Order: sequence, then C-alpha cells, then structure tokens
Amino acid sequence: MNDLDPDIVARNAIMLLIALTVDDFDEAADCIIHIWYSALIRKSDLDILQQRVRPLIERVCRSIKDKIPSTILERTWTFGQRSLRLVLEKASWDNLLSYMEIPAGLTVERANQIRTAVTLAKSRKDYRDRNLLVQTPARRIAKNRYWEDGLLLPFGSPRLDFQEPNP
Repeated sequence: MNDLDPDIVARNAIMLLIALTVDDFDEAADCIIHIWYSALIRKSDLDILQQRVRPLIERVCRSIKDKIPSTILERTWTFGQRSLRLVLEKASWDNLLSYMEIPAGLTVERANQIRTAVTLAKSRKDYRDRNLLVQTPARRIAKNRYWEDGLLLPFGSPRLDFQEPNP
C-alpha cells in the first residue's frame, strides 16, 4: 500500500476503508472496482465514500487541525478483528479528505472530456493499435468500449446507474 505518490496512497487507503466498512463483500468489491477504474460511479458508490469513509477521515482531520502540515500523524481503526493503521503527514490527511467529494464544477461531461483526452488522444493512437493487435476480436470491442466510456463493466451490462463523476 506504500507508495511515494500521495494520490496512490490515498486511493489505496480509500479502497481498504471501503473493504472494512461495507458489510456486503460483493457491494464492497463492486464499489472498489469502480472507485479504482471507472470514470463515473453509481450514487451508491458515492454514498459509501461520503457516509462510511468520509466520517472516519473527518474525525482525524478535526483532531489534527492545529498541527503544522509536515507533522506525521498516525490513526488506527479497528473493525471487529480487523484493523487498519494509516500514517500520513497532516497535509496528506487533509488531501485524503478531498477525495470524498466531487470537485466543484466537475460534471459528467467534463469528467468524460478529461478522460477521453488521455484514453483517446491522437498521440496515443499507435499505442492503442499495438495493444489491440494482440487481442481477440471480443476483447478489442470490450477495450474500445472501456476507452470510450470509462466504465469497467462486463460487456452489455447496463450503464444507466453510473451518473456521478468519480471524485
């Protein structure tokens, strides 16, 4: 879970907190997959972030609000017989909290523009073509669909519930 990139550490911590706070394993796994990979998430995924994970981070941020940004702080949560210990600088704790909310002005359309500017960039066409070359026809279709809509779902699955930009 350790990484030099604070964004990756934040993503890993969020995924672990989802796994530890959601009782239904299938619901937790689906939420984690979409938080990690999908450009858009379901309202239920956003609710998990805001109602289960956010309060845990908020309590830590409230308790350390007067610390200087470079102070290293530790928090351990216990969930039955499982626990998670997270050690971050104060600035990283505050940053972690920001991942629980959709950024102001980030609409579904804007989130898709940002994602497709990367996944379907003209400068990446050769990369995409070389990647597709070694795939079976069915996988080519599925990969293209993912590059176009940014949803990691089995091909043919309904996409109507994915209406929230992934924070």
